[in-house]
Amino acid sequence: MDELQKAISELQSNNPEIIELALDKIGTLKPDNALELIIPFLSDSNPEIRETAACNLGDINDNRSIPYLIELVRTDSEESVRSEALSSLESYKQPEILKCLVEEVHRENKSRRPRQIVAKQLQNYNNDQSIDALIILLLEDEDVYVRIFAADSLLELNRNRLYEVWQQALNDESTYVREIANKAIINLQNYENLKLA
Repeated sequence: MDELQKAISELQSNNPEIIELALDKIGTLKPDNALELIIPFLSDSNPEIRETAACNLGDINDNRSIPYLIELVRTDSEESVRSEALSSLESYKQPEILKCLVEEVHRENKSRRPRQIVAKQLQNYNNDQSIDALIILLLEDEDVYVRIFAADSLLELNRNRLYEVWQQALNDESTYVREIANKAIINLQNYENLKLA
């Protein structure tokens, strides 16, 4: 029995750990039917199995995974599963993912990890929607470790319209955020000076 057949048969196990290892094996081997093998486990009653399934949907690099991952982000009751689905979306860069990331910024009762993942990924989308969402995270998020990620991503997307945002960020309690804001302002001023030269 080859590795793939063994993994497929282990998906029938009653032991969650064996199922998770089998899902990981499928994510590594990436057979043509990987998506079909993984999808049923996205609705498993065990959140750790759902998490592992979401993680492996990121690994198989199949664009058909995107709607399933977005659905998990929107609807799963477990934050760890939603975080894993958000992380997996980084493998794919599509307009519908940006919409999902922006929605996550506006979600109520959010904990740190999903917001950090979102702040990091938003830099992959060089447009106003992404920048507006990052501004909210940088200036309004109460969690300094989210603001740090937002500052890093905004620095990547730096442009003139952020000048006032960076000025506000100079008052952040975090030394790191203040340093990034300062660096961003200097970069913008240097760019302006180059244009004028």
